[in-house]
Amino acid sequence: MRLGPRPALASHRTRGGERCLSKTPSPRQKNLDDQKEGLLGYDDTAFYYFFSSVLVTVAVPWTCSVIYNFLFPGQAQVEKDFPTKSKSGSRYHYCQSSQMVDKIEKARQKARRASAGSSFTMIIKLSLLAGIWLTIYLIHVHLGDAKEIKRFDPFEILEVSPGASATEVKKAYRQLSLKYHPDKNPDDPLAASRFMQITKAHNALTDETAKANYEKYGNPDGPQTSKVGIGLPRFLLEKENHLMILCLFFFLLLFVVPMAFICYYQRTKNYAANGVMIETLQFMGYYINEATRLKNCPELLAASAESRGMSLRPSDNSEMKTLSAQVVEHKKRQFTAPIIIKNNFLLLGHMQRLHHLMSDDLRADLDEMLRHSQKITQAMIEIACMREWFFTAQAMIEFRRSLIQALDVKSSQLLQIPHFNEEILKHCLKGKNATSTLLDYLQKDRDQRKGLTTMSPDQVADVEAFTAHVSNMELKAITEVEDEKDIVVGDIATVTCQLTRKNLQEGEAMGPVHAPFYPEPKFEEWWIFLVEGAPNTRIMGFERIRDTDRVVETKLRFQVSRPGKHSLTVHALCDSYVGIDQKVDLNFVVHTEEEVKREIFVHPEDEDLDLQPTLFQQFMGELGGDDESEEEEDDDKSKGKSKVEKLSDGKQQKADSDNEDDKKGEDSHSSGSDSDGD
Repeated sequence: MRLGPRPALASHRTRGGERCLSKTPSPRQKNLDDQKEGLLGYDDTAFYYFFSSVLVTVAVPWTCSVIYNFLFPGQAQVEKDFPTKSKSGSRYHYCQSSQMVDKIEKARQKARRASAGSSFTMIIKLSLLAGIWLTIYLIHVHLGDAKEIKRFDPFEILEVSPGASATEVKKAYRQLSLKYHPDKNPDDPLAASRFMQITKAHNALTDETAKANYEKYGNPDGPQTSKVGIGLPRFLLEKENHLMILCLFFFLLLFVVPMAFICYYQRTKNYAANGVMIETLQFMGYYINEATRLKNCPELLAASAESRGMSLRPSDNSEMKTLSAQVVEHKKRQFTAPIIIKNNFLLLGHMQRLHHLMSDDLRADLDEMLRHSQKITQAMIEIACMREWFFTAQAMIEFRRSLIQALDVKSSQLLQIPHFNEEILKHCLKGKNATSTLLDYLQKDRDQRKGLTTMSPDQVADVEAFTAHVSNMELKAITEVEDEKDIVVGDIATVTCQLTRKNLQEGEAMGPVHAPFYPEPKFEEWWIFLVEGAPNTRIMGFERIRDTDRVVETKLRFQVSRPGKHSLTVHALCDSYVGIDQKVDLNFVVHTEEEVKREIFVHPEDEDLDLQPTLFQQFMGELGGDDESEEEEDDDKSKGKSKVEKLSDGKQQKADSDNEDDKKGEDSHSSGSDSDGD
């Protein structure tokens, strides 16, 4: 019993006279055979080139980085924290005090340890790098053995030399056809395609037409269309692997990519663009008001979301007892959470320089808080600026530099100088040439500076290095309306501020500030405020300057709203040192429009340009030129026609009038004759 039609059999006789029966292939089977033949002739050389290129782009920079870190351990991190040149190309001027030199050296040692890492991690990195280079070498060897990209070569398929005779070709065909016949290789899915290639190669070397096509076109079937593909390995094209590849693709597309995006979003959704947690911004925006001052800031920072996210250890209670007994609190506590109280004490202990009472764990927690303080205090300053509260913004800047210099609320500015203590401060505040501010101390000559008599030569050298490094800033500001001589109500006035560091030379830039108690290198920033005169003190404009070059210029703009005399003040506040701020008073008169009659000067060339047609007008003129000419011709015709019609109408009217006159004459003549007859 047959379940289906019997496949048709076709008999053919080979050139050797053998008679064999073969099944006539169906179209589907022929398509499958063609696909197998294509896979059999597929060449992975392009994929090897592509894959080796990708590996080289990864291995070369990684190897250079490993060699550089091996020869100069930690140098990359040191260059990042302590660069030699600014973005503008100026050379950074570093403080040469012993404290800052030791701090940089400790940072170098820490960077070396971090670059070395653990031995296990280093072994894994070197193993991966060695594996990549070994893969590149093996691919190179494979590509070196390959002659060229695979193509149809009947001599290579039949394993005969190009000058082989017909007998040798026939003999090779018999051997290979028996070896790779599909009936003898039922378990090999590519045996049929190999057998087809062997038959095709035999026909190409025995048939004159096929041989001529091969010699002329490189293919026994004649000219072929060009095919363009990408460098993919063969296993991606095999039908047996399509299901696995499709599943892997959907796994990556529907699971891996969304999970990576979700994880990234979960990590970043709680942070604003400035790197501060959104919860912290909301908290600061609620608790900061116009009356917030320096004494309120440590507890606000300790209550931030970053601070509350830190963990408590069981040993914190015992370690905090000694510190809490010595810390002086300047205000009543507002928050009672244990983590807030702990971090508040750590910040106050840092500002009061009680680091010797902190354990290593507490010191690590303090350093973490100080690292968060840069972004958080920046947000606190911006909140005060947006609400136009100058004194609040000034208090936030004071808190920031108190953290950098480790100064308490009522500490003397002179404690920023190396090796200064309470005994030296008492000596500086008494007698002739008494000094209470840092700016006065910096401006005095070396012989007039107090507090150096009891110091060693090395300590005096540190003081000299500090005084030479601190920015000796000069502030200049002018108010004007650009391209105008007078200021009129409604103008946009411009305040041009120029900051000059007189202690730097041309081509130098200010390096990191002298901050031995701060865990990270800190470059100074300046805040420029344009403030109304008393009693309002409203911020009319502000600018943050991070440029460390010798001369820096910035502009603040505001609109003049009323006539008369104006009094403004420009404040330049440093966020890294206490006592070197600058300010300039600006006084100017604003006129009304009636008082100053401004003449509007128009250049003759501008007048000529006004007369020229615009591009749109030119474009529309070119498009409507033909229509206008046709309309003009129609108008001319209508005008000419109207003239002719008018002339003919006039002649017709004249003729009609003459006819009427003649008719009247005839009537009068006839009436006259009638009267004579009567």
